[in-house]
Amino acid sequence: MSSAPLWVVKLGGSLWRAPELRRWLEILAAARRLRVVIVPGGGPFADAVRDAQPALGFGDRAAHRMALLAMEQYGTALADLEPRLTPARSLADLRGQPSPTVWMPLPLADNADVAESWDVTSDSLAVWLAGALGAACAVLVKSAALPDAVAPVTQLVSEGIVDPALPDRMARYGGAVWCVSRDDHRRFAKALDQGNPCGTHLALPVDQQDADG
Repeated sequence: MSSAPLWVVKLGGSLWRAPELRRWLEILAAARRLRVVIVPGGGPFADAVRDAQPALGFGDRAAHRMALLAMEQYGTALADLEPRLTPARSLADLRGQPSPTVWMPLPLADNADVAESWDVTSDSLAVWLAGALGAACAVLVKSAALPDAVAPVTQLVSEGIVDPALPDRMARYGGAVWCVSRDDHRRFAKALDQGNPCGTHLALPVDQQDADG
């Protein structure tokens, strides 16, 4: 297994229609200085689950598992679009694959200590995975406009940019979490090559920092 630092990079499902998606995949697939694990969002597949739940009446447990399957569908598409990416499921495969990998979250995430609700999205699952892998940082690629500075994670929760479960998950992780705009792929490519994250560095509230420390 390589000793190079590992970044977990979540590609938001909102990128599925964006022309920048393929550029992001090219950049991540070309990573050499760092190891990269891509966490797929749910994209239109998760939206279908959200739409179906009130109509069919299935519970949050079923919706959670269906949302994980949505991530698998999006991840399968990403790996097909960029053949240099390798699908992987287990922690051993995610740590040990020599090429950049795409996380297929079942069954690993199905047994993770996360709430089975819509408060948990691929944001929190990416940070959970970063903790499980001992990653140097987690990077969440978003379609929304972002402040280019340190920002309270609670601010991004209130603006609907990240999920409500993320602050608690960040406190458990203890590592650095960043958000990057999908339009910022050129700067991210340089940051990836240099091993220094860019974008918005998410900060925990002081009380959670103290609790974690």
